[in-house]
Amino acid sequence: MARELTPRELDELLGAYALDAIDGDERDQIEAWLARTPDAREELAALRETAALLTQPLTEAPPGVWARIEEALTVAPPPLQLSNHRRRIAVRMMAALVAASAAAATITAVVLSNEMSEQEDRLATVTRSVRKDGMSRAAMAALADPTARTLFLESSVDAARATLVTMPDGEGFLTEVHLPRLESGQTYQLWAITGTGAEKVMVSAGVLGRDVDVAGFRAPRDAEGFAITAEPTSGSKAPHGQPVVEGTFSG
Repeated sequence: MARELTPRELDELLGAYALDAIDGDERDQIEAWLARTPDAREELAALRETAALLTQPLTEAPPGVWARIEEALTVAPPPLQLSNHRRRIAVRMMAALVAASAAAATITAVVLSNEMSEQEDRLATVTRSVRKDGMSRAAMAALADPTARTLFLESSVDAARATLVTMPDGEGFLTEVHLPRLESGQTYQLWAITGTGAEKVMVSAGVLGRDVDVAGFRAPRDAEGFAITAEPTSGSKAPHGQPVVEGTFSG
């Protein structure tokens, strides 16, 4: 059996005991001392309270913890003289504290990161839903406007199609779009057709994305027709290849 520890030594080892860094005969002596010393039990409870805060950083500190820490900091510590054994205990305690702090920081970062990511995903979903709903309502209102012009864009080779409506001021909407989803690196682009024959010019009216549902655009008021082509993601200054769908206003 190791030598009997003094009350002062037992008190000094309470911090390490609170972190479960004491074993063997010393642990038995500390537990026996705690059983007969109310002040030591109260001190241990405070130490465990503080240690718990390290692993639960999102929890508010219990009343009085920070006051006790602040009070302790105002008292000049006595000269530190550690035997090899005490130095080993101090190192173990510090290592446990560092590990607890690191684990708490990692857990906090992961939790906050996940919560922020989930919140951003929810906000993005809501934003898309609101934008789509608003665009759909605007397109329906335009279709019902007697001053608007409606054009059906169709393909000569497959079932791709879309409905386009333009207002007198050049504002317009694409709706009831049935186009296949493009591969990564591509986008649909809308073109307004002005002029006829050799004078025909195609002016970009907007980049639509890989998967089109409903979209708004602005085009020249004198547009004679519209076409949609598949282009690189950033869009093009002039259309490449044949239109996926197209149509021309009659009369």
